[in-house]
Amino acid sequence: MNKAESILNILQFYKFCPRKLSLASPLCLILVVLSSCTQPKKSNQTTQQPSRFSSIIDSLERDLQAYNEKEVLPGFSVSLFTADEIIYQKAYGYADLEAKKPLTTKTLQGIASISKTFVGVSAMKAIEEGKLTLDQEINSILPFKVEHPVHKDIPITIRQLATHTSSISDGGNYHRSYIFSEDLNLEDFPESWEEYLRKYSNNSDISLETYLNNVFDDDIWGTDENYFKEAPGTTYEYSNIGAALLGYCIQLAVGKDFKEYSKEVIFDPLGLENTSWIYNNDDFSNHVTYYNEIYNAVPEYYCATYPDGGISTNIEELTKYLQSMMSGYQGGENILKPESFKTMMSNQIPDLDYPTGVIWDLEVGCCIGHGGNDFGIGTMMYFSKETGIGKIFFTNISTETEEISDMFTTVFNNLFWYDKEI
Repeated sequence: MNKAESILNILQFYKFCPRKLSLASPLCLILVVLSSCTQPKKSNQTTQQPSRFSSIIDSLERDLQAYNEKEVLPGFSVSLFTADEIIYQKAYGYADLEAKKPLTTKTLQGIASISKTFVGVSAMKAIEEGKLTLDQEINSILPFKVEHPVHKDIPITIRQLATHTSSISDGGNYHRSYIFSEDLNLEDFPESWEEYLRKYSNNSDISLETYLNNVFDDDIWGTDENYFKEAPGTTYEYSNIGAALLGYCIQLAVGKDFKEYSKEVIFDPLGLENTSWIYNNDDFSNHVTYYNEIYNAVPEYYCATYPDGGISTNIEELTKYLQSMMSGYQGGENILKPESFKTMMSNQIPDLDYPTGVIWDLEVGCCIGHGGNDFGIGTMMYFSKETGIGKIFFTNISTETEEISDMFTTVFNNLFWYDKEI
Protein backbone atom coordinates (compact mmCIF):
# COMPACT_ATOMS: atom_id res chain seq x y z
CA MET A 1 0.00 0.00 0.00
CA ASN A 2 1.44 3.37 -0.96
CA LYS A 3 0.97 6.75 0.68
CA ALA A 4 -1.71 7.85 -1.76
CA GLU A 5 -4.09 5.14 -0.64
CA SER A 6 -6.45 5.19 2.29
CA ILE A 7 -6.68 2.18 4.55
CA LEU A 8 -10.34 1.33 4.65
CA ASN A 9 -10.22 -1.29 7.37
CA ILE A 10 -11.44 -0.52 10.87
CA LEU A 11 -9.39 -1.42 13.92
CA GLN A 12 -10.98 -1.56 17.33
CA PHE A 13 -9.59 0.40 20.20
CA TYR A 14 -10.77 -1.22 23.40
CA LYS A 15 -12.11 1.83 25.15
CA PHE A 16 -13.11 0.41 28.49
CA CYS A 17 -12.37 3.25 30.82
CA PRO A 18 -14.54 2.84 33.91
CA ARG A 19 -17.14 5.48 33.19
CA LYS A 20 -17.92 3.72 29.92
CA LEU A 21 -18.13 0.23 31.35
CA SER A 22 -21.90 0.06 31.31
CA LEU A 23 -21.80 0.68 27.57
CA ALA A 24 -19.32 -2.16 27.01
CA SER A 25 -18.76 -1.12 23.42
CA PRO A 26 -15.39 -0.48 21.75
CA LEU A 27 -14.47 2.76 20.08
CA CYS A 28 -13.78 1.94 16.44
CA LEU A 29 -10.96 3.81 14.75
CA ILE A 30 -11.12 4.32 11.00
CA LEU A 31 -7.66 4.16 9.48
CA VAL A 32 -6.94 7.17 7.29
CA VAL A 33 -3.57 7.91 5.71
CA LEU A 34 -2.10 11.24 6.80
CA SER A 35 1.29 12.74 6.05
CA SER A 36 3.72 15.17 7.61
CA CYS A 37 6.83 16.95 6.39
CA THR A 38 7.96 18.43 9.73
CA GLN A 39 11.72 18.22 10.23
CA PRO A 40 12.71 15.69 12.94
CA LYS A 41 14.38 16.39 16.24
CA LYS A 42 16.37 13.92 18.30
CA SER A 43 14.36 10.90 19.46
CA ASN A 44 14.94 8.33 22.15
CA GLN A 45 16.28 4.79 22.19
CA THR A 46 15.94 2.76 19.01
CA THR A 47 16.88 -0.70 17.85
CA GLN A 48 19.20 -1.34 14.92
CA GLN A 49 17.16 -1.24 11.71
CA PRO A 50 17.67 -3.42 8.60
CA SER A 51 19.50 -1.32 5.99
CA ARG A 52 17.40 -2.56 3.07
CA PHE A 53 14.41 -0.75 4.58
CA SER A 54 16.28 2.55 4.97
CA SER A 55 13.95 4.57 2.73
CA ILE A 56 10.86 3.29 4.54
CA ILE A 57 12.48 3.89 7.92
CA ASP A 58 13.53 7.43 7.02
CA SER A 59 10.00 8.30 5.89
CA LEU A 60 8.38 6.70 8.92
CA GLU A 61 10.76 8.40 11.32
CA ARG A 62 10.11 11.84 9.82
CA ASP A 63 6.40 11.40 10.42
CA LEU A 64 6.76 10.02 13.94
CA GLN A 65 9.16 12.79 14.91
CA ALA A 66 6.64 15.33 13.67
CA TYR A 67 3.89 13.77 15.79
CA ASN A 68 6.22 13.79 18.78
CA GLU A 69 6.91 17.50 18.33
CA LYS A 70 3.20 18.26 18.64
CA GLU A 71 3.51 17.18 22.32
CA VAL A 72 0.00 15.76 22.48
CA LEU A 73 1.21 12.40 23.76
CA PRO A 74 3.66 12.55 26.71
CA GLY A 75 5.50 9.58 25.30
CA PHE A 76 4.92 6.82 22.78
CA SER A 77 6.75 3.85 21.35
CA VAL A 78 6.20 1.92 18.15
CA SER A 79 7.29 -1.40 16.70
CA LEU A 80 7.00 -2.64 13.11
CA PHE A 81 8.11 -6.20 12.37
CA THR A 82 7.67 -9.56 10.69
CA ALA A 83 7.59 -12.90 12.51
CA ASP A 84 11.39 -13.10 12.42
CA GLU A 85 12.69 -9.57 11.93
CA ILE A 86 12.25 -6.15 13.54
CA ILE A 87 11.93 -3.48 10.88
CA TYR A 88 11.55 -0.42 13.10
CA GLN A 89 11.32 0.02 16.84
CA LYS A 90 11.71 3.32 18.67
CA ALA A 91 10.47 5.36 21.62
CA TYR A 92 9.64 9.06 21.61
CA GLY A 93 8.92 11.64 24.28
CA TYR A 94 8.85 11.13 28.01
CA ALA A 95 8.18 8.37 30.49
CA ASP A 96 7.79 11.14 33.07
CA LEU A 97 7.02 14.71 32.05
CA GLU A 98 7.97 16.45 35.28
CA ALA A 99 11.33 14.69 35.59
CA LYS A 100 11.91 14.88 31.81
CA LYS A 101 12.74 11.18 31.92
CA PRO A 102 12.97 9.88 28.35
CA LEU A 103 10.78 6.98 27.30
CA THR A 104 12.77 4.06 25.88
CA THR A 105 11.87 0.76 24.25
CA LYS A 106 12.78 -0.90 27.55
CA THR A 107 10.51 1.26 29.73
CA LEU A 108 7.74 -0.76 31.35
CA GLN A 109 4.06 0.06 31.27
CA GLY A 110 0.70 -1.64 31.55
CA ILE A 111 -0.83 -2.88 28.30
CA ALA A 112 -4.44 -3.03 29.55
CA SER A 113 -6.71 -5.37 27.55
CA ILE A 114 -3.94 -6.74 25.34
CA SER A 115 -3.28 -8.81 28.47
CA LYS A 116 -6.37 -10.83 27.63
CA THR A 117 -4.55 -12.47 24.72
CA PHE A 118 -2.22 -14.10 27.27
CA VAL A 119 -5.33 -15.61 28.88
CA GLY A 120 -6.30 -17.00 25.48
CA VAL A 121 -2.86 -18.58 25.01
CA SER A 122 -2.98 -20.00 28.55
CA ALA A 123 -6.41 -21.49 27.87
CA MET A 124 -5.16 -23.23 24.72
CA LYS A 125 -2.15 -24.59 26.62
CA ALA A 126 -4.43 -26.00 29.33
CA ILE A 127 -6.53 -27.60 26.58
CA GLU A 128 -3.40 -29.16 25.06
CA GLU A 129 -2.58 -30.57 28.49
CA GLY A 130 -6.03 -32.17 28.70
CA LYS A 131 -7.04 -30.07 31.71
CA LEU A 132 -9.73 -28.00 30.02
CA THR A 133 -12.08 -28.01 27.03
CA LEU A 134 -13.69 -25.08 25.25
CA ASP A 135 -17.21 -26.39 25.74
CA GLN A 136 -16.74 -27.29 29.39
CA GLU A 137 -19.31 -25.75 31.70
CA ILE A 138 -17.63 -23.36 34.09
CA ASN A 139 -19.77 -24.56 37.00
CA SER A 140 -18.00 -27.91 36.69
CA ILE A 141 -14.81 -26.08 37.69
CA LEU A 142 -15.81 -23.22 39.98
CA PRO A 143 -16.29 -23.48 43.76
CA PHE A 144 -19.25 -21.08 43.48
CA LYS A 145 -22.16 -21.02 41.05
CA VAL A 146 -22.40 -18.66 38.10
CA GLU A 147 -25.73 -18.69 36.30
CA HIS A 148 -27.82 -16.15 34.45
CA PRO A 149 -30.71 -15.07 36.70
CA VAL A 150 -33.25 -15.37 33.87
CA HIS A 151 -31.70 -18.13 31.76
CA LYS A 152 -30.74 -20.52 34.53
CA ASP A 153 -31.14 -23.54 32.25
CA ILE A 154 -28.40 -22.36 29.86
CA PRO A 155 -24.92 -23.15 31.22
CA ILE A 156 -22.02 -20.78 30.68
CA THR A 157 -18.98 -22.38 29.03
CA ILE A 158 -15.27 -21.72 28.68
CA ARG A 159 -15.80 -20.86 25.01
CA GLN A 160 -18.38 -18.23 25.95
CA LEU A 161 -16.00 -16.58 28.43
CA ALA A 162 -13.28 -16.59 25.75
CA THR A 163 -15.54 -15.01 23.11
CA HIS A 164 -17.45 -12.47 25.25
CA THR A 165 -20.70 -14.34 24.72
CA SER A 166 -21.28 -15.40 28.35
CA SER A 167 -23.74 -12.54 29.05
CA ILE A 168 -21.62 -11.58 32.08
CA SER A 169 -21.59 -7.79 32.43
CA ASP A 170 -19.16 -5.32 33.97
CA GLY A 171 -22.02 -2.99 34.87
CA GLY A 172 -22.67 -4.19 38.40
CA ASN A 173 -19.30 -4.52 40.08
CA TYR A 174 -16.32 -3.78 37.88
CA HIS A 175 -15.63 -0.49 39.65
CA ARG A 176 -14.74 -2.54 42.76
CA SER A 177 -11.69 -4.01 41.03
CA TYR A 178 -9.48 -0.88 40.88
CA ILE A 179 -6.91 -0.57 43.67
CA PHE A 180 -4.84 2.64 43.71
CA SER A 181 -1.60 3.10 45.62
CA GLU A 182 -2.77 6.37 47.16
CA ASP A 183 -5.93 8.38 47.63
CA LEU A 184 -7.29 9.96 44.48
CA ASN A 185 -7.51 13.74 44.43
CA LEU A 186 -10.74 14.76 42.73
CA GLU A 187 -9.15 18.04 41.66
CA ASP A 188 -6.63 16.14 39.52
CA PHE A 189 -9.35 14.65 37.29
CA PRO A 190 -12.12 16.06 35.12
CA GLU A 191 -15.39 16.53 36.99
CA SER A 192 -17.01 13.72 35.00
CA TRP A 193 -14.85 11.19 36.89
CA GLU A 194 -16.05 12.20 40.36
CA GLU A 195 -18.64 9.44 40.79
CA TYR A 196 -16.13 6.73 39.92
CA LEU A 197 -13.24 8.17 41.88
CA ARG A 198 -15.37 8.16 45.04
CA LYS A 199 -16.18 4.50 44.43
CA TYR A 200 -12.51 3.61 43.91
CA SER A 201 -11.63 5.28 47.19
CA ASN A 202 -13.67 2.62 49.01
CA ASN A 203 -11.76 -0.27 47.46
CA SER A 204 -9.09 -2.26 49.27
CA ASP A 205 -6.69 -5.04 48.37
CA ILE A 206 -8.60 -8.18 47.40
CA SER A 207 -7.61 -11.40 45.63
CA LEU A 208 -9.00 -12.50 42.27
CA GLU A 209 -10.71 -15.46 43.93
CA THR A 210 -12.40 -13.38 46.62
CA TYR A 211 -13.41 -10.68 44.18
CA LEU A 212 -15.12 -13.15 41.84
CA ASN A 213 -16.77 -15.03 44.68
CA ASN A 214 -18.19 -11.74 46.01
CA VAL A 215 -19.45 -10.69 42.58
CA PHE A 216 -21.43 -13.88 42.06
CA ASP A 217 -22.62 -14.36 45.63
CA ASP A 218 -26.16 -13.00 46.00
CA ASP A 219 -25.51 -12.31 49.67
CA ILE A 220 -22.44 -10.16 49.00
CA TRP A 221 -22.25 -8.19 45.73
CA GLY A 222 -24.63 -10.26 43.65
CA THR A 223 -26.96 -8.21 41.44
CA ASP A 224 -28.90 -8.65 38.20
CA GLU A 225 -26.58 -6.00 36.74
CA ASN A 226 -23.88 -8.69 36.67
CA TYR A 227 -25.54 -10.01 33.51
CA PHE A 228 -26.80 -8.69 30.22
CA LYS A 229 -30.41 -9.54 29.45
CA GLU A 230 -29.55 -11.88 26.56
CA ALA A 231 -29.10 -15.60 27.13
CA PRO A 232 -25.51 -16.93 27.24
CA GLY A 233 -24.21 -17.80 23.80
CA THR A 234 -26.66 -15.60 21.88
CA THR A 235 -24.86 -12.26 21.62
CA TYR A 236 -21.43 -10.63 21.83
CA GLU A 237 -21.05 -8.29 24.81
CA TYR A 238 -17.50 -7.38 25.87
CA SER A 239 -16.81 -8.38 29.46
CA ASN A 240 -13.72 -7.70 31.57
CA ILE A 241 -15.14 -9.72 34.45
CA GLY A 242 -15.78 -12.59 32.06
CA ALA A 243 -12.12 -12.55 30.99
CA ALA A 244 -10.99 -12.48 34.62
CA LEU A 245 -13.29 -15.41 35.36
CA LEU A 246 -11.69 -17.32 32.47
CA GLY A 247 -8.27 -16.77 34.04
CA TYR A 248 -9.58 -18.10 37.33
CA CYS A 249 -11.10 -21.16 35.63
CA ILE A 250 -7.71 -21.89 34.05
CA GLN A 251 -6.08 -21.55 37.47
CA LEU A 252 -8.47 -24.10 38.96
CA ALA A 253 -8.16 -26.48 36.02
CA VAL A 254 -4.35 -26.58 36.02
CA GLY A 255 -4.00 -26.47 39.79
CA LYS A 256 -1.61 -23.50 39.76
CA ASP A 257 -1.91 -19.80 40.44
CA PHE A 258 -2.74 -18.17 37.11
CA LYS A 259 0.19 -15.75 37.37
CA GLU A 260 2.57 -18.68 37.87
CA TYR A 261 1.01 -20.76 35.10
CA SER A 262 1.15 -18.02 32.47
CA LYS A 263 4.76 -17.33 33.44
CA GLU A 264 5.57 -21.02 33.07
CA VAL A 265 3.90 -21.50 29.67
CA ILE A 266 4.38 -18.07 28.05
CA PHE A 267 6.77 -15.63 29.76
CA ASP A 268 9.62 -18.05 30.46
CA PRO A 269 9.63 -19.98 27.14
CA LEU A 270 9.65 -16.71 25.19
CA GLY A 271 12.29 -15.10 27.39
CA LEU A 272 10.01 -12.30 28.58
CA GLU A 273 12.16 -11.50 31.59
CA ASN A 274 10.62 -8.12 32.34
CA THR A 275 6.99 -9.05 31.69
CA SER A 276 4.76 -9.67 34.69
CA TRP A 277 1.29 -9.27 36.12
CA ILE A 278 1.00 -5.96 37.95
CA TYR A 279 0.25 -6.35 41.64
CA ASN A 280 0.37 -4.29 44.80
CA ASN A 281 3.97 -5.14 45.74
CA ASP A 282 5.55 -4.35 42.37
CA ASP A 283 8.56 -2.09 41.91
CA PHE A 284 7.40 0.72 39.62
CA SER A 285 10.78 2.45 39.36
CA ASN A 286 11.22 1.54 35.66
CA HIS A 287 7.57 2.15 34.78
CA VAL A 288 6.16 5.09 32.91
CA THR A 289 4.20 7.72 34.76
CA TYR A 290 0.58 7.44 33.65
CA TYR A 291 -1.32 10.62 32.75
CA ASN A 292 -5.02 11.32 32.59
CA GLU A 293 -6.58 13.35 29.80
CA ILE A 294 -5.76 16.69 31.47
CA TYR A 295 -2.08 15.70 31.83
CA ASN A 296 -2.10 15.06 35.56
CA ALA A 297 -0.23 12.04 36.85
CA VAL A 298 -2.32 9.01 37.83
CA PRO A 299 -1.22 7.10 40.95
CA GLU A 300 0.06 3.57 40.44
CA TYR A 301 -2.76 1.05 40.39
CA TYR A 302 -3.73 -2.53 39.66
CA CYS A 303 -6.97 -4.44 39.30
CA ALA A 304 -8.19 -7.37 41.32
CA THR A 305 -9.42 -8.72 37.98
CA TYR A 306 -5.83 -8.72 36.72
CA PRO A 307 -6.20 -11.35 33.91
CA ASP A 308 -8.44 -8.88 32.06
CA GLY A 309 -5.75 -6.20 31.73
CA GLY A 310 -2.94 -6.44 34.26
CA ILE A 311 0.25 -7.17 32.34
CA SER A 312 3.26 -4.87 32.58
CA THR A 313 5.86 -5.13 29.83
CA ASN A 314 7.86 -3.08 27.34
CA ILE A 315 7.52 -2.80 23.60
CA GLU A 316 10.58 -4.97 22.99
CA GLU A 317 9.14 -7.92 24.87
CA LEU A 318 5.59 -7.53 23.56
CA THR A 319 7.08 -7.56 20.06
CA LYS A 320 8.80 -10.84 20.86
CA TYR A 321 5.45 -12.21 22.09
CA LEU A 322 3.51 -11.17 18.98
CA GLN A 323 6.26 -12.50 16.72
CA SER A 324 5.73 -15.88 18.38
CA MET A 325 1.99 -15.63 17.80
CA MET A 326 2.51 -14.66 14.15
CA SER A 327 4.86 -17.59 13.64
CA GLY A 328 2.27 -19.91 15.14
CA TYR A 329 -0.45 -18.48 12.91
CA GLN A 330 1.79 -19.13 9.91
CA GLY A 331 2.12 -22.81 10.89
CA GLY A 332 5.14 -22.81 13.11
CA GLU A 333 5.22 -24.63 16.44
CA ASN A 334 6.55 -22.88 19.51
CA ILE A 335 4.69 -22.47 22.79
CA LEU A 336 1.52 -24.00 21.28
CA LYS A 337 0.91 -26.66 18.67
CA PRO A 338 -0.07 -25.49 15.16
CA GLU A 339 -3.64 -26.77 15.60
CA SER A 340 -3.96 -24.76 18.82
CA PHE A 341 -2.92 -21.56 17.06
CA LYS A 342 -5.42 -22.33 14.30
CA THR A 343 -8.24 -22.74 16.81
CA MET A 344 -7.25 -19.72 18.87
CA MET A 345 -7.18 -17.41 15.86
CA SER A 346 -10.25 -18.69 14.01
CA ASN A 347 -13.83 -17.56 14.50
CA GLN A 348 -15.45 -19.36 17.42
CA ILE A 349 -18.90 -17.82 16.99
CA PRO A 350 -19.77 -18.09 13.26
CA ASP A 351 -23.51 -17.74 13.95
CA LEU A 352 -23.06 -14.24 15.38
CA ASP A 353 -22.19 -10.98 13.68
CA TYR A 354 -19.04 -10.32 15.67
CA PRO A 355 -16.22 -12.75 14.79
CA THR A 356 -13.70 -13.52 17.51
CA GLY A 357 -11.15 -16.19 18.23
CA VAL A 358 -10.28 -17.48 21.67
CA ILE A 359 -9.91 -13.93 23.07
CA TRP A 360 -8.12 -12.70 19.92
CA ASP A 361 -10.00 -10.05 17.93
CA LEU A 362 -10.95 -11.09 14.37
CA GLU A 363 -13.54 -8.42 13.65
CA VAL A 364 -11.16 -6.52 11.39
CA GLY A 365 -10.83 -8.36 8.10
CA CYS A 366 -7.18 -7.48 7.55
CA CYS A 367 -5.74 -8.11 11.00
CA ILE A 368 -5.62 -10.19 14.16
CA GLY A 369 -4.75 -8.77 17.56
CA HIS A 370 -6.13 -6.72 20.42
CA GLY A 371 -6.10 -3.23 21.85
CA GLY A 372 -6.12 -1.82 25.33
CA ASN A 373 -7.08 1.33 27.20
CA ASP A 374 -7.15 2.28 30.86
CA PHE A 375 -6.07 5.10 33.15
CA GLY A 376 -3.00 6.56 31.43
CA ILE A 377 -2.74 3.64 29.01
CA GLY A 378 -3.37 3.38 25.28
CA THR A 379 -2.07 0.33 23.41
CA MET A 380 -2.58 -1.44 20.10
CA MET A 381 -1.19 -4.80 18.92
CA TYR A 382 -2.18 -6.26 15.54
CA PHE A 383 -0.67 -8.20 12.66
CA SER A 384 -1.81 -8.43 9.07
CA LYS A 385 -2.97 -11.84 7.87
CA GLU A 386 -2.05 -10.96 4.29
CA THR A 387 1.34 -9.30 4.67
CA GLY A 388 2.52 -10.96 7.88
CA ILE A 389 3.56 -7.61 9.32
CA GLY A 390 2.95 -6.76 12.97
CA LYS A 391 2.46 -3.36 14.58
CA ILE A 392 2.52 -2.35 18.24
CA PHE A 393 1.92 1.10 19.68
CA PHE A 394 2.15 2.26 23.32
CA THR A 395 1.37 5.60 24.91
CA ASN A 396 1.16 6.68 28.55
CA ILE A 397 -1.93 8.88 28.53
CA SER A 398 -5.68 8.33 28.62
CA THR A 399 -7.24 8.92 25.22
CA GLU A 400 -10.37 10.63 26.53
CA THR A 401 -10.22 13.85 24.54
CA GLU A 402 -10.67 14.31 20.81
CA GLU A 403 -7.20 15.76 20.40
CA ILE A 404 -5.47 12.88 22.18
CA SER A 405 -7.66 10.25 20.53
CA ASP A 406 -7.00 11.71 17.08
CA MET A 407 -3.26 11.72 17.67
CA PHE A 408 -3.35 8.15 18.98
CA THR A 409 -5.23 7.06 15.86
CA THR A 410 -2.97 8.99 13.52
CA VAL A 411 0.27 7.56 14.89
CA PHE A 412 -0.98 3.98 14.80
CA ASN A 413 -2.44 4.40 11.32
CA ASN A 414 0.93 5.60 10.10
CA LEU A 415 2.39 2.14 10.71
CA PHE A 416 0.10 0.69 8.00
CA TRP A 417 1.42 2.82 5.14
CA TYR A 418 4.36 0.61 4.36
CA ASP A 419 2.99 -2.93 4.33
CA LYS A 420 3.22 -3.35 0.56
CA GLU A 421 6.71 -1.87 0.47
CA ILE A 422 8.26 -4.25 3.01
